[in-house]
Amino acid sequence: MIDWIFLISFYVISYTSKKGVLIIVNSPPKPITISAFKYDNRLHYSWDTQLIEETERYVLVNGQAGRQLAHHTKNKIFVCSTPSLEYFSLKDAFTVNIDIHPNGNLEYYCNIALPPEYEDGNVSFIDLDVDIVKIPGEDWKMVDYDEFIVNSRLLNYPEDIFQFVEHSVDKLKSRIEKQSFPFDGFFDAYIDEIIINQSTSEGRQL
Repeated sequence: MIDWIFLISFYVISYTSKKGVLIIVNSPPKPITISAFKYDNRLHYSWDTQLIEETERYVLVNGQAGRQLAHHTKNKIFVCSTPSLEYFSLKDAFTVNIDIHPNGNLEYYCNIALPPEYEDGNVSFIDLDVDIVKIPGEDWKMVDYDEFIVNSRLLNYPEDIFQFVEHSVDKLKSRIEKQSFPFDGFFDAYIDEIIINQSTSEGRQL
């Protein structure tokens, strides 16, 4: 038996050759709110997205261009001009945000965090400051370690958080270098679909 799965506007079309049956599952996007907290459980920032896929292992969402990000620490609202593909592992200590620019360039922002939790249409996680990022034309690099040191004093991080962050950074770097899941091409089809959808949406507005 051969199963083929295609993504069309994030609806699933599944074809099973053994039965010769074409099954179409078509449902409106499910809204998902993302909330990031600091170690003292203070809400840091939040924004709304649309669900693409949820499994026991991860939640994958699409951030629409023009979405608002509420930065509660700074008491400001930011408007995100580009669409994004966002991956939240429910098992591992990182998140992945991919900003998709109009020219096709991709900007990766991986947040070291306590494993996110997913419940009732909400993804929440504890932000541990350190990020691994990649912008077009540059290599992957770690940023905001100085912020981690400052917050470790302000928020009284225990010693095991230092070890946890160090281990999590090494593990994430290893995945990226070895092109292990989800850095093994898993994101590619979803990124292509977001680009197509964005181009179609802009075309309708002309």
